[in-house]
Amino acid sequence: MNAFEGKTAVVIGGSGGIGFEISKMLLKNGAKVVLHGKSHEKLSSVKKMLKSELQINDEKIETEAFDFFCVKPSFLGEFENSSLREKVENADILCVCFGPFLQKSIEKMTALDWQRLALLDYALPGSLVSAALPKMMKKNWGKILLFGGTGTFFRSEYKTNAAYAGAKTGLCTLVQSVAAFYAKYGIACNAILPGFVETEYLDDETIRQLKEKMPEKTLISAKSIAANAEFLLLNRDLNGVLLRVDRGWSPINN
Repeated sequence: MNAFEGKTAVVIGGSGGIGFEISKMLLKNGAKVVLHGKSHEKLSSVKKMLKSELQINDEKIETEAFDFFCVKPSFLGEFENSSLREKVENADILCVCFGPFLQKSIEKMTALDWQRLALLDYALPGSLVSAALPKMMKKNWGKILLFGGTGTFFRSEYKTNAAYAGAKTGLCTLVQSVAAFYAKYGIACNAILPGFVETEYLDDETIRQLKEKMPEKTLISAKSIAANAEFLLLNRDLNGVLLRVDRGWSPINN
């Protein structure tokens, strides 16, 4: 029997990049997966691809479109009343792979920039975790995987991405808080703090620049991140882990 047979996983940002590889990994481990993405069109294409590659049926994959990029005053209220929240509430496994990055010096940040990053990189994951916890507690079982930023648990100063890093640092606090107080309910909450990962969302020039920052001048693959996610999700002894997957990257060398 596969490790996650009979379990339902919700993957926020599951239609591309790291989220897609994590969705694939969960399906291989027997989970039923709810794929979240921005559009029905993209989700339909991804679902077809996964079914063909993994030889699985429709019952194993659900899709849920919700556009988190449209941040407005009613944003969190709309999520609270969405069908996506209902899926999250019933999840056995929650993976939040969505979190936009912004690089700007502090004096150039707008109020909207601050609001957007605070909402999408901290308040949104927090609200997803809050939605998932009650039923996980009743079931005495749950797995939560979040994503921090590069170096966001050992650095406190950032020249051009203080807002993003601040939100991701807060996320690390959330991970360890959930681990400390919900472990007695059989719930594990961990995070991966990846280095620079190559995905379809990066253009050639960005890839070139990021390669220069990495110790071996190559980027980490999304499949490698998914393999580390599998390690965290399958190991019952790991809880509250902030796992660096960055090949020893340090700002000292950049």
